[in-house]
Amino acid sequence: MSHSHEPPVPPGNTSPYPTHEPPHVHPAPLPPKAKRPPALSGDGLPVGAIVGAAVAAGALAFGAAALFMARRDAGKKKRRGKKRR
Repeated sequence: MSHSHEPPVPPGNTSPYPTHEPPHVHPAPLPPKAKRPPALSGDGLPVGAIVGAAVAAGALAFGAAALFMARRDAGKKKRRGKKRR
């Protein structure tokens, strides 16, 4: 008895799909693209680097302000006075 990984198929059974792929036609290769320099700003840095640095500086300033405010409020004692109506 032979061991096969495919189940037995009746002889008259045909697939509605092709069993083999047709040969592929390969188009001519595209010509190489000319390399162009990255978009430059006035000082010679790519625009993406400038935007990234600005976002990083903003995030750093925001984090420093949040840390400063948290430490500033931690040292103060809350006023306990008369309740306001």
